[in-house]
Amino acid sequence: MNTYLIVSSDKVTLDEKVKELNKRKDADIIYYDLLETPIERLIEDLDTINFLASKKIIIGTNATFLNSDKKSLVEHNLDKFERYIENQSPDNILILVVDSIDKRKKITANLLKNCELIEELSDINSIIKKRLDGYKINSNTITKLIDYCGNDHERIINEIDKLKLYKLAEKEITDSDIEEIVSKRIDDNIFHFIDSILNGNKDKAFEMYHSFILHGDTVVHMIALLSNKIRLMYQVKVLLNDGKNDAGISKLLKIHEYPVKLAREAGYNYSEGLLLEYLTKLSKIDLDIKSGESTGEVEFETLLASI
Repeated sequence: MNTYLIVSSDKVTLDEKVKELNKRKDADIIYYDLLETPIERLIEDLDTINFLASKKIIIGTNATFLNSDKKSLVEHNLDKFERYIENQSPDNILILVVDSIDKRKKITANLLKNCELIEELSDINSIIKKRLDGYKINSNTITKLIDYCGNDHERIINEIDKLKLYKLAEKEITDSDIEEIVSKRIDDNIFHFIDSILNGNKDKAFEMYHSFILHGDTVVHMIALLSNKIRLMYQVKVLLNDGKNDAGISKLLKIHEYPVKLAREAGYNYSEGLLLEYLTKLSKIDLDIKSGESTGEVEFETLLASI
């Protein structure tokens, strides 16, 4: 079979598969957005003789006709597609990418019988080690890299390329290299920032604060994000004490269960009183900003200095 179905929103999953299929680097790689291009256009391309390359890898993103999504701006000739998957090109490769599939749909069920299904990214630790072949890096440093990047696989790969150039001579990547080179974004490190504040680790809090500012963040965004996360930690803690579990809290707050889990774990060591205290302080600074009394920088730095 020369057809692959990737059910993932992670670009790294696609990149890794294309890299695997194009080991000789002799393929012509062509991308189509199936929200804008009908599937029959891809089939025509697949059936066209290759003149300049030994094979084609045709990639169709947003294959939403495989689920119940109606976003597509074009009509797809699914009968033609069905005939193709039952009689695939022996030379060219088709990769379809979509966030989710509906296995009850006839076209999806038929495709699954005639393709290789890739639902999850290979273990990110393995990908990091493969990408860093020839470099020394221990498991703790790998964990630190994943943590710094907020488990964003595409960002991890980009940061690996930067690290490899930075340590081209030494061929060894350490914790300090991660701290020096990998960009820190508050969205990826918000709970670490909260921990440094609530634990009274002034030096760490200021280090992270200055790093966020250096990478283009603003005090207004920091305050909003801190307030939202601490508020969620407080709400989760109150509801847990009321006998609710993650699923119940998720339904009650109308948010996904994963942020509830993160908030529960992050708030475990802190009392409701402490969370409420800092939420009140942040709300006061936010009110001063919105009323035009301040820009928030001095007040926020004063808050950090007082921990």
